[in-house]
Amino acid sequence: MIDFFLREKGELVHMNGMRQLALIQDATNTIQMTDEKIIRAATPLHTGNIVDYRDERYLITSQVDQNEQSCRGRMRKCNQRLALNWNGEVKWFDAVVEARTFSTETGKVISMPEGNILVTVQDNADTRNIALNQRFYMTHQPFKIVGIDRTMNGIIQLSCTLDSINTANDDVEHNIADRWKYEITHTYALHIHQGTIAQVLLNETLSLEVTATDNGDEIANPLITYTSSDPSVISVDQQGRVMGIALGQASITVKLTYHPTILSTIEMRVVETGTHIYSIAITGNPILKTGQSASYVSHIYDHGTEVFDQSVEWSLRNQDDSIPIMGSITASTGNSVTIKAGSSSGTINKALTLTATLVSDPSMTIEKTISLKNLF
Repeated sequence: MIDFFLREKGELVHMNGMRQLALIQDATNTIQMTDEKIIRAATPLHTGNIVDYRDERYLITSQVDQNEQSCRGRMRKCNQRLALNWNGEVKWFDAVVEARTFSTETGKVISMPEGNILVTVQDNADTRNIALNQRFYMTHQPFKIVGIDRTMNGIIQLSCTLDSINTANDDVEHNIADRWKYEITHTYALHIHQGTIAQVLLNETLSLEVTATDNGDEIANPLITYTSSDPSVISVDQQGRVMGIALGQASITVKLTYHPTILSTIEMRVVETGTHIYSIAITGNPILKTGQSASYVSHIYDHGTEVFDQSVEWSLRNQDDSIPIMGSITASTGNSVTIKAGSSSGTINKALTLTATLVSDPSMTIEKTISLKNLF
């Protein structure tokens, strides 16, 4: 009869990733806080099996009966997904989490003190490595494991108590304990050397020069994605080669492939031959510590190709145009310049604006912001 009922009334589930039919019914007739169901199948069921049913994940927690025709078990919906951290290796687990009281069998109730929870997870190779005092987050609250019960086949039960938040090490927003203790915080940036505006000749190509940095250090061979706002005017391939298709203008967006929120944009215009179209880019450290010096170089491009027969004039001012200027130009040779930051404590968390002006066309300028930081 089980085959008949499975064909007529069975629902599709995935048992530990394997697709099959099963009969599912509510475990009780009354509405409860926890979602508990009875599952019956023609294949073996075991405590600790993971069941995917109607886009929800369940854990078989108890009452597995088996006869010649079918198996029956009781399963509970996993109401939380927890991240556990092993020295920087973070793994996520589906879990049944309960507070205050907990029941696995009729007539068996365990009282839990306020602020404590009981977590039930599948017994597998990963969860067997869970240790006392290991921490995790749930709904942006930290918990510490104070007890581990491995007496039930297929599942592990963890007694946990509220812990204190460690903002220096914990990624509270994403519920990962000790994340920053082992993982370096990354600050990515993209820089297009041709600046923010450039031009390409009709039916010609130019290669965008792009530098990606992480915490100020250049990334070797970064994966970058290029897109054009209007491929009918300007096309771009994934090596950054731009081609002028038709007279007009479009923007090229450059993104870090695996960090698409890190991007930079350059406006490109397609022009005919016969005119010089210059653009300027400034390279150099965007941060300068009090009392220290740094060098900056201007790169001049004509139609996106770097040229070396043009020069710039340099000027320096405070970003907020205040007086006195919190730095000075100590040397200027060709298209390079040396800037020294002031030594006054009033320069901290301020910024300088370095301007390069093309000598042959004073209307062509570019600015670079240099943040001033404390030496220590």
